[in-house]
Amino acid sequence: MNTDTLPQPPQAPLPRPFDASLDHALGAMVEARPIDMSLFKACAEEAARQSALCSGRPAEPRVLHPARQPAVLGVLAVLFVACLLVYSYFGRAMAESVNDLWSLRSRENAFDDTASGRRRVQWVLALQYAAYVGLLLYAIVDPVPEADTPLAMRHIMAMMSVAAAYYVFQLGVYNVLAYTFAPDAGAGHRWVDGFQASQGITGLVLSVPVLAMVFYPDAFLACLTAAVTVYFMGRLIFIIKGFRIFYTGYTSLVYFILYLCTLEIVPVLCILALAGTIAR
Repeated sequence: MNTDTLPQPPQAPLPRPFDASLDHALGAMVEARPIDMSLFKACAEEAARQSALCSGRPAEPRVLHPARQPAVLGVLAVLFVACLLVYSYFGRAMAESVNDLWSLRSRENAFDDTASGRRRVQWVLALQYAAYVGLLLYAIVDPVPEADTPLAMRHIMAMMSVAAAYYVFQLGVYNVLAYTFAPDAGAGHRWVDGFQASQGITGLVLSVPVLAMVFYPDAFLACLTAAVTVYFMGRLIFIIKGFRIFYTGYTSLVYFILYLCTLEIVPVLCILALAGTIAR
């Protein structure tokens, strides 16, 4: 065999994939290329936009209604406890009050509750009525709560006192009118009982919109409208009952119109004017 034709081993070493140097190896394994951050930036911007939409309005100082102060809430709590103390008479008394709103029967039946328990319920409801009507007066004449909380609380207490005095004044005047003009003593008693029943039930119903007006100022206008409507509905029911008792002909109609102007319209305007004077 000719040795010149035999394959000869390469004289130079074969090329290696990378040099033995560590830097050369790392450079060959990791290719330096810029990272695309556009998607990350887009996600971050979207998250920031959503956070801004959910953050709401900036914080603003909020003036609490003066009726949320402990003194006024304490008065309302005492009246609530008083209702609980007469709870044993409450159901029967309320049933009789609802009946007194419209009934014109000439005599009592055997199941009527004429005991002192019913009278206690009526006076507790009258006090509750004065408290909530006082808050309603304050909301009408001063819809924006004052920053001076002690002064506003004095105004609220004064308006509650005005409402209580007006209730006592009405009760006395209606008793005099019933004694003077009622067809008989029984009709006069039914008229006065209708007044107490209408105002007591009005006070109970007023508690819902008036307290909502105090604790939810965002619904102030709707609650005020509801409270005023409840008050005038109670007065209207009482006036209709009085008309059914006292109307006997065209002559009595003239007296009834005089009664409306003298005791149902003018006093309300005077009370509103007095409340506005107190608030100023």
